[in-house]
Amino acid sequence: IPDNVLQKTKEKGLFGMIIPKEYKGTPFNAHARCKIVEKIGSRSIFLSNTVMVPNSLGPGELLLKYGTEDQKNYFLPKLSTGEFIPCFGLTGIKSGSDAANMEDTGTVIKRDGKLFIELNCNKRYITLAPISNLVGLAFKLKDPNNLLNDASTNTNIDQSDLGITLALVEPDKTGNLNNNK
Repeated sequence: IPDNVLQKTKEKGLFGMIIPKEYKGTPFNAHARCKIVEKIGSRSIFLSNTVMVPNSLGPGELLLKYGTEDQKNYFLPKLSTGEFIPCFGLTGIKSGSDAANMEDTGTVIKRDGKLFIELNCNKRYITLAPISNLVGLAFKLKDPNNLLNDASTNTNIDQSDLGITLALVEPDKTGNLNNNK
């Protein structure tokens, strides 16, 4: 996709079709999104996939449903305008896209008084990875030291099965994920 076409796509708000206006989105219902992607696909299947992915799965929808207000205020406007282009690391080397059987884990740890998640993942990034600057990583969350209960007012979190969660990771300027906070 030529840079000028990608820029025009961002300017037209085509990355924010599921995101409400309050977060700089250009919300359309499912039928309208389908027709827009269909029209784009009649000219370029590559561009239609680039527009479709952020508007059908991944961080935008998950943030809208499960994100905190701080997370929504930070990420959604940047996803809407194409400042962030996400890729979604669900697919595992041994489990494919079967999230229930993924072996990727994240463990809650405490360092210098702050909570972090230490990830152990082996992913295959799907669509948009070559142009992505926001990585959504799906993994099974563990909290063996009960650190989330210590940090939460909810003392009823079952630490034995925290389930599958998603972390949004911004690569540093070199593209390295290892030093990300």
